[in-house]
Amino acid sequence: MPRARLAVIAGDAKPDVLDLMPEQPVTLGRSRDNTIVLRDEHASRLHARIYFENDQWLLRDFGLNGTKVNGERIPQVTDLENGNEISVGEIRIRFSIEDLATSPPKTWRGPMPQGERRSLSESVMALSTTKLQSDELTSLCQFMAAAVEVDDPRDLIREALRTLFVQTGACLVGYLSLDPTDPVPKIVVPESATVDAQLSRQLTRRVQRDGKMVWLGADLADTHHSESLTPFNDALCLPLRAGGISLGALHIYRSNHFFPERAVRFSEALSGYLSHCLHVLRVRRNLEAENSRLRAHASGADELVGDSPAMMKVRQLIGRAAPQPFTVMINGESGSGKELVALALHRQSQRAEGPLVVVNCAAIAPALMEAELFGYRKGSFSGADRDHPGLFQQADEGTLFLDEVGELSLDCQAKLLRVIEGKAFRPIGATHEVKSDVRIVAATHRDLEADVKSGKFRQDLFYRLRVIQIPVPPLRDHPEDIPYLVQYFLDKLAVEMRRSVKVTDAAMCKLENHSWPGNVRQLLAVLQSAVVMSESDTLDADSLVLTPTESGLIVVNNGLALDRPPSLKWDDLENWAIEQALKETGHNVSQAAKLLGMSRDTLHNRIRKKHAEKPVHSASDSGE
Repeated sequence: MPRARLAVIAGDAKPDVLDLMPEQPVTLGRSRDNTIVLRDEHASRLHARIYFENDQWLLRDFGLNGTKVNGERIPQVTDLENGNEISVGEIRIRFSIEDLATSPPKTWRGPMPQGERRSLSESVMALSTTKLQSDELTSLCQFMAAAVEVDDPRDLIREALRTLFVQTGACLVGYLSLDPTDPVPKIVVPESATVDAQLSRQLTRRVQRDGKMVWLGADLADTHHSESLTPFNDALCLPLRAGGISLGALHIYRSNHFFPERAVRFSEALSGYLSHCLHVLRVRRNLEAENSRLRAHASGADELVGDSPAMMKVRQLIGRAAPQPFTVMINGESGSGKELVALALHRQSQRAEGPLVVVNCAAIAPALMEAELFGYRKGSFSGADRDHPGLFQQADEGTLFLDEVGELSLDCQAKLLRVIEGKAFRPIGATHEVKSDVRIVAATHRDLEADVKSGKFRQDLFYRLRVIQIPVPPLRDHPEDIPYLVQYFLDKLAVEMRRSVKVTDAAMCKLENHSWPGNVRQLLAVLQSAVVMSESDTLDADSLVLTPTESGLIVVNNGLALDRPPSLKWDDLENWAIEQALKETGHNVSQAAKLLGMSRDTLHNRIRKKHAEKPVHSASDSGE
């Protein structure tokens, strides 16, 4: 038999289109229990009923304000004919009878009377028959094209929200994190909306629990009304999953209207592509950070080597601290392996899938530190020819390792404290704030407690950074690990040099008896030099060039030559270390800076500050 259909042509009613079945009467009214829900002040809770009887479709009126057909108010019951227009207040619905042979595929039926509603899964399955129209396909293609050019996940999410906001006719769209430690929305469109109360955590929990879309209109029986949903007539909540991990939920709300089926279908298609793009960005950021770290330490260790009691204690501390979300302060001398501890913390944490971004605070000029940490926008200053995501944005969902954090200026310390406390930051030249989900791991060789007392380091930042403290022992405190380190480095050098090299017992004894003021970094440098300069595949004691230690050290203090530091004050120790590094490298500033673990410019500044007595030759003067 021919198929009958109701189609909303004006006003606010849901669903927009409904196929009629002779065996299932249809009710219209303001109550959500009706088959077609009418949002009009003239509609009664149960306003009308359409049913099939004696081979004829009939309309029965129950409304206090009456029901019209083709502009005329009907008596209690009237026949319906093809093309009739049913009116309730401002709502107009067209009744039509179509031939099944030429009609399009059947669309989803809206909410049915209690006990007859379809489940959400059945509703979503029916959406597969709903085809996107040309404007929706164009909008989706435009978003896909724009997504290819976006590097920042938040910019990508914001672009997706703008597209959904325009295309679905929503009054509010937002992204809510599924991280239980950060339950507030990160991005909301329009930006002027009040975000804290308007994104339903009830819908978010259902999406997180079930891993599938929630459509408020399709699952009325399973949704309890909350204050956050009161201002809205309809809502969609879609999960965003990347690489098997739930990242967040997209919320789409509409007032005064209900979502048509095409809007739901469009939202599903866009959220699926957005999830894929977020996964790609997540993997790419992780690979870029790992590649950058490996390039900077091509010949060094990438794991903690040694089984001494001192190293076992370090591993135990890492195992306890890694799963926790708190900041970690790593203390140790330069070259002792503080970055390896940070790497181990990251790999054993819940953020292991995210990037590990490393920054040496001593190697960046104070004037540039803010731009490096927090980023900048194109045109914000001279030379800013493109948008640059800061290190906090690059480390989003991962770990940011601040090496030599004691070198930060007081101004940068204040901004770092604000971010650690969970507050957003604004990149230079940006018009809106950004919030990154980053775990901070800091390291220093300085005595920060002394710096706090002298006013060089903020006390509040010091306590926020040192929630968990991990001391790294100098190499001289665990010499029993030297044979393991030597073998580890020689194995790596064998791959790079394409030749296998061994050390004699005499050479190993010489290495074990050295005090190693430069720690593991100095040990690696000695082995690299010996392997490169030796023509033999066996390194004897004579092949290892070690500088004198302890009694051979000469420190210049106010023009006097001393065989040891004049005191344990930090300034005297720093002056002693700089002078010794210059002496060991023949006053080559670049080589001395490497030995001290700082940049060449930083060493120059400190030499000028301390008024070093001996002449300092540049790298070019030393033939470098």
